[in-house]
Amino acid sequence: MAKSISVTWSEGVNEQEWKILANVIDQTLKWLYLHHPLALMDPPLQTRIFGNWIIPILAPDRPYWGTQWYIDTSYNDELQRVIAPTFLELVRREPWQQQNPHFDLALLDQDLTDFPVPLAKLRPDHYCLGTSLPGTTAVMSVHQIRTLPDEHIRELALARLVRHHLGHVLGIPQFTRKEGTTRLGLEMHCTETCAMRHVATVEQLAELAREEAEMNWPFCEHCTQELLSIVVRNVYDWS
Repeated sequence: MAKSISVTWSEGVNEQEWKILANVIDQTLKWLYLHHPLALMDPPLQTRIFGNWIIPILAPDRPYWGTQWYIDTSYNDELQRVIAPTFLELVRREPWQQQNPHFDLALLDQDLTDFPVPLAKLRPDHYCLGTSLPGTTAVMSVHQIRTLPDEHIRELALARLVRHHLGHVLGIPQFTRKEGTTRLGLEMHCTETCAMRHVATVEQLAELAREEAEMNWPFCEHCTQELLSIVVRNVYDWS
């Protein structure tokens, strides 16, 4: 059985935004599969689009009844933000992740912070565009991206955000890599001209998105080789 990538989004994410999310994942994986014919014929990473899902029999009183439960449980009313570490931990501990380990990518329209609540209250101006538990799950937000005035730049920025966190979910840059990386919390980031460079603000995201749009392939050679090795490993693990 192929390992899957579950893709979800909140109710407020519009059609254009979720289509960018799904298309970037699809295009990135297909580019990687082209370098390994067996992967192209029988993709080792199956993308499962769930969108804004709900399990009616569980809603609204039982845990894990739908996408909104994760948001409600991790949302802080005072900060008016989703607490990303809480959201990620809910995904990590969900019964489906325990029974059948898989990758998760979620896109929200609510603002995010990657600080725990006590620290976030000391820094109410701080936000994050997305964060991850490398090798497992990531949560991203379009909230700040929507403040960019140009539609084309918004699309580039969102695509870049998705590409970056897809990389983290798949486990790159790898912790064993000695050169061209820097660590931030649980995440490793690339320091080369690459989609895996870290950005802290929406303005930085837009700037790097424009720069990387000029590249034929937005990942550096090191990150590309790591991605290809992950594809090959999954081909032989699941074939």
